[in-house]
Amino acid sequence: MNKQQKKLVVHTIMVAALTLTVVVGFANIKNVINRSESMRAMELLGKEILRHRKNYGSLPPEYYLKQFTDAIGAVRITNLHYRAAWIEFGAEPETTVLAHSQKNYRGFTKSGYVVLWLNGKVEWIGKKQFEQTLERQQKQQELQWIQEHLQKGKDSSVQY
Repeated sequence: MNKQQKKLVVHTIMVAALTLTVVVGFANIKNVINRSESMRAMELLGKEILRHRKNYGSLPPEYYLKQFTDAIGAVRITNLHYRAAWIEFGAEPETTVLAHSQKNYRGFTKSGYVVLWLNGKVEWIGKKQFEQTLERQQKQQELQWIQEHLQKGKDSSVQY
């Protein structure tokens, strides 16, 4: 190989490495942005829930939250699980999960959950820690209801 060919190979490798680095970087930046947007949307949802609770003395129904998330265009909150029906009177606001949404990412941004606590605080929690927290709070009746609705969802997706 002559000098020009070596130079061409080195430049090609450098361009390929730089391109790969930029692609990986942008993919991770996209994940960070999506995570922060889902946190922001959950904060707006939490403020609306607290406002409703202050005005009416109770947590809003699930359809109210669906309408609110549609109205604000909260596209980053997908698969929202709202637990108001399962929260007992007198539950600790700082340790009770009111709503959560699972987020799965690849790369440097770790998968986890956006969690809205009963006191309105929004937090990002890793999958293992969240599952342990939720397991302590879920009662048998809630677990049975979830299992029945998941089964209905599977059955309805098969039938046309």
